[in-house]
Amino acid sequence: MSTYWKKHWKYHLISSLLIVPLGGTINMVFLCNNCLDEPFLFSDNFWLSFTYSGVAWVSFWKGSELMVDFWDSKIPWIKAPIKRFILSLFSIVVFVYLVVWGLDLFFDLIVLEKSWEDTIKDTGAPFWSTLWITLGINVFMHGRAFLLSWRQSAIDNERLKTEQVASQYNSLKNQVNPHFLFNSLNVLSTLVYDNQDKAVEFIRKLSQVYRYVLESKDEEVVPIQKEMDFVQNFAFLQKIRFGDNLNFKIGEIQSNKFVPPLAIQILAENAIKHNVVSEKDPLTVKIDFDMDSCTIWNNLKEKKVKDSTGIGLNNLVERYKYLTDTPVEVEKGDDFFKVKLPLLTIE
Repeated sequence: MSTYWKKHWKYHLISSLLIVPLGGTINMVFLCNNCLDEPFLFSDNFWLSFTYSGVAWVSFWKGSELMVDFWDSKIPWIKAPIKRFILSLFSIVVFVYLVVWGLDLFFDLIVLEKSWEDTIKDTGAPFWSTLWITLGINVFMHGRAFLLSWRQSAIDNERLKTEQVASQYNSLKNQVNPHFLFNSLNVLSTLVYDNQDKAVEFIRKLSQVYRYVLESKDEEVVPIQKEMDFVQNFAFLQKIRFGDNLNFKIGEIQSNKFVPPLAIQILAENAIKHNVVSEKDPLTVKIDFDMDSCTIWNNLKEKKVKDSTGIGLNNLVERYKYLTDTPVEVEKGDDFFKVKLPLLTIE
């Protein structure tokens, strides 16, 4: 049972109690030829038929809701509409058949105490008329589910846009904030006197970092190779600043898939922000790849005073929820921190 059903069990209980008399009344008034005739109206058979109809209606109504909820979680309309339609139709036919037979067997064998031969002869007779009614209920349920899904998609899309803007702004701000510029210019001023060739390389890498941030700010995903070129430039700048106290170990890319822009760089930058980087406690950042994921690992020696709120990682996790069903895996041990990012395929 889904979280929605668990959270709204009171609604489903109350609506079920209302559907029973409503279904019984509809059946007696519109679907039964002689149910309102005076001899039958005040008989025990009337109330038995009324109860049977009410139980049948609530079974078909709530069963339809459950089927819609189940298939929504397995095969959303937007991903495979034809497959979803065929499976929904098949499940409805099977469901109606089982419910009709189950109710008939219960009422005939147990309530009316009919013989097995008479029960088998009469069981399942209203299958086709019941099927049409249930199909009508399912059309309503699927239409409702589609509208709710469309509404939620619109909300998620707007939320993602907001999160992307915030993430892109924070990433750009972090790259051009005064501390980053001061540190970069301080390193550059030293290089100019000590190693002019490396100073030229430093300037080139720095310009490429800014160019990538500006060029990718409107992109939803970027090729993994393009992101890693940017990470290599970022690593070069940080390596010049921290020297042998900071080590980047970057594995070979094994696929031509995609990631959200700045995703890997944010995690590498977080490792530097949150941890001590010194001769006594050097920091190692490892970036490894397989066909479907990228793993960013760093040893853990957390600073006593943190200069980050953790919003960057949270935003990244939320962006991935919109882009794929495969979650971002975050693992923190006593001496390490690891994040596993799914690599995305563009269809």
